[in-house]
Amino acid sequence: MVCGCLVALSSGLLSGLGCGGTGGNSGNGNNGPVQLPAPSCQASPSGGSHAVAEPQLLASLGDRYHEAWLGSPAVADLDGDGTAEILAAREGLLLGWHADGQSVFRAQVSGRIWSSPVVADLDTSRAGLEVAVAARGRIYAWDAAGTDLPGFPYQWRDEMRALAAGDIDGDGALELVAVTTSRLEQNDRRDILIAVEMNGATVSGFPPNTTGASGCDKSCYVTGGYDQNLAVGDVNGDDVVDILAPTDSAYISLHEGNGRAFDAAEIFQNRTKFLGIRMLHDYAEAQQGFAPVKESANQAHFTNSAPAIADIDGDGVAELVVVGSVQNAAQSDRERGVALWVLNSDGTRPADWITPFHASDFLAGLWDYDGTNVVAATNQVAVADLDPARSGFEMVFAGFDGRIHAVDSRAQELWSYTYTTDDRVLTGGVAIADLSGDGVPEIAFNTYSPDAGKGELVILDAGGSRRHAMTLPRRGAMSVPTIADANGDGQLDIAVNLKDGRDGEPQVLIFTVANSADNCLLWPTARANLRRDGYVPPG
Repeated sequence: MVCGCLVALSSGLLSGLGCGGTGGNSGNGNNGPVQLPAPSCQASPSGGSHAVAEPQLLASLGDRYHEAWLGSPAVADLDGDGTAEILAAREGLLLGWHADGQSVFRAQVSGRIWSSPVVADLDTSRAGLEVAVAARGRIYAWDAAGTDLPGFPYQWRDEMRALAAGDIDGDGALELVAVTTSRLEQNDRRDILIAVEMNGATVSGFPPNTTGASGCDKSCYVTGGYDQNLAVGDVNGDDVVDILAPTDSAYISLHEGNGRAFDAAEIFQNRTKFLGIRMLHDYAEAQQGFAPVKESANQAHFTNSAPAIADIDGDGVAELVVVGSVQNAAQSDRERGVALWVLNSDGTRPADWITPFHASDFLAGLWDYDGTNVVAATNQVAVADLDPARSGFEMVFAGFDGRIHAVDSRAQELWSYTYTTDDRVLTGGVAIADLSGDGVPEIAFNTYSPDAGKGELVILDAGGSRRHAMTLPRRGAMSVPTIADANGDGQLDIAVNLKDGRDGEPQVLIFTVANSADNCLLWPTARANLRRDGYVPPG
């Protein structure tokens, strides 16, 4: 169904959908409106405007009752016919439409699809693009027409909640990498990572620890990843991508594409591998591996951490970027907010990041809302150049404090924006793109709640001031929105994968933004791109 924002729908599908009723510039939540930074991108040919047009509802897309989890929509021309498909991961289904409402893709899976669909040229021998998802204990892959690829579905361990594509073995073809919540224990080692060739074969060296490929000793600590805990990118500059996977603990996995685990710096006592470094906030305590006073010492916990790989300081070497929840080392106090970590590949910390950036206030986000299928916040970080006057990249993430935070490459906070004071409202993370064509990016995010009527699509400017907020139906959207041209008119659209699904009601909403263009798509969907790799390449 296609409609304008103010057009009433006779079926009542969008009851409760507001169209900009809370729009306008309300300041950054702390200090009032701030001056916009200079453009960090080339402006559109029209030159654009600092004014961001209010998003207007373009399309309401639905199938039946299947609800969504944390999967951002994918917008891509799968079959190369010049018309984009809009894909959404739901419970038991991957669904696809054209922007005019035509259903064009419907693939069944066993169980929920937690994370976002991967869309890429996974099989270069086939025309068009391929699509892959992880659902419970299986990885599915299809061609552009929705036909299963040979060797799929691939079965491993339930539940795989993170999936990304990357050329991890340097052979020129993409592989799929997944993280499971349910660790494998064999040969006195543990694993949560698997990698799969596009013929359905397991990549040599995986799972890395239990096969011995990692070179890990008993001090490689691995447990499950619960929410998109995966980034795939070139960490060491050898032009082959590596695999970063925070875990449900104070430890992080880091492997080369052949399975070898990255070494720890010698300053970390009795630890040979990156996987053995305990992420205590105090750097000296992290080096010795324990906190003398456990009740007061802060440490990370990376249960729901969706990381990034990027050269944030412009020195030519990629850093590891991850947001983790904060608890004391005794694990008796887990509501200490979140911290943003920037790490080198040997576990050492850049000079400005000797202590992680700590947003210590706590409102909500650590705990699921029991009995609702509404889950805790994703500790997802987006990386982009918001302010070219500052060196390096900025990092944008949601805290447990009801705020969106923007932090620069030197661990200095640019701004924070209070999006809620309600402990029953959360967000899954942000997308970043220029929505007005002036070369200055905006930030878009969805909110969600176990309570109906509290979810919104919110647009902030690069200074952290709200430009628009659109009320979303029912319980909102748990996933990051996707920004792309969905209908081929040259303007950007915002695709929102709603949490709820009921017969006769929408599952995906498409909002269009007048006077926008594709000149500046910095982090336009969950995990940065449709490979879902969380990687910002150099340059």
